[in-house]
Amino acid sequence: MSSSCVFGYNVPSIFIFGDSILDSGSNHYKKNCSVQADFPPYGSNFFHHPTGRFTNGRTVTDFISEFIGIPLQKPYLHELVNGNWKEYSSKGIYFASGGSGVLRTTNQHLGVTPIEEQVEQFKTLAQQNHINNEQVQESLIIFTSGSNDMYIYFQPSGVPKLTPDAYLGVRRIALILLGPVGCIPARVNLLGAPVNKCYGKMNTMVKNYNVGLESLVKGIPIKYPGSFAVYGAMYKTIMNFRANPKRYGFSDATNACCGNGTLGGALQCGKEGYKLCANPNEYLFWDFFHPSEHAYNHVSKILWAGTNSQVRPVNLKTLANMTFIQH
Repeated sequence: MSSSCVFGYNVPSIFIFGDSILDSGSNHYKKNCSVQADFPPYGSNFFHHPTGRFTNGRTVTDFISEFIGIPLQKPYLHELVNGNWKEYSSKGIYFASGGSGVLRTTNQHLGVTPIEEQVEQFKTLAQQNHINNEQVQESLIIFTSGSNDMYIYFQPSGVPKLTPDAYLGVRRIALILLGPVGCIPARVNLLGAPVNKCYGKMNTMVKNYNVGLESLVKGIPIKYPGSFAVYGAMYKTIMNFRANPKRYGFSDATNACCGNGTLGGALQCGKEGYKLCANPNEYLFWDFFHPSEHAYNHVSKILWAGTNSQVRPVNLKTLANMTFIQH
């Protein structure tokens, strides 16, 4: 994208919280964490090596960073190891941890970092002056969580804490609502889940959870004047991909490109015995749980410039162009 396209955006950096949908390699730097994507063939279709991202290339926040015109962020633990806080925090930091959830207990035994702890890491950096508070207030917070709680416990897990106060007065918040978790290939590992269609009971719970998140987002500008929050209605977006796969460039919207067993969902990509499809970006799902880079690209474009039925009350392009006045 040419530099002339990014002049007007008022977002200097992005801070990212959530799970493997947004994780760019945080877990790779965490000792004793067994939820990993730091081995081939992850990353093979863009970076040409594993980066810790749970897909074959870029994630949503990578694309959004490109649209805004800022460099890609590094994981929090990468900075903790290397210590170059000022250099990296200027464009934002990833705190997202694959496998994590809203509940502290979600995959705790696997060594992941829950949302609450991610926020505490962020606050600690600010308290230690590794992050400029004025910069944070102009930055974009991107957040998604709940898929793992839903998959593991098969129950709604309560709405996460998502307020400007929790993020040091940030004014721009983007919440990506859950997609249809009941449609992921890994559903084949759940007792009673159907193979030839999505798991309806799980998707009903996802939709109920999303209603709570919508309400939370709508209340932010009322409770916190000067702040603005948007939400991406990913459930409907992904279901549109499934209903009209060819329209979006997918030849397969059901099976995992990389994995093995029924729907490719019985084995994680890269583990012994995995199989890899010939054209990963023709698949909606890269592995048993995660979309392909092609799917993330479509999602990102919708979040960035989509209509009110897809992202509301405004899209991220409008949010990035907003000028906030100090009160």
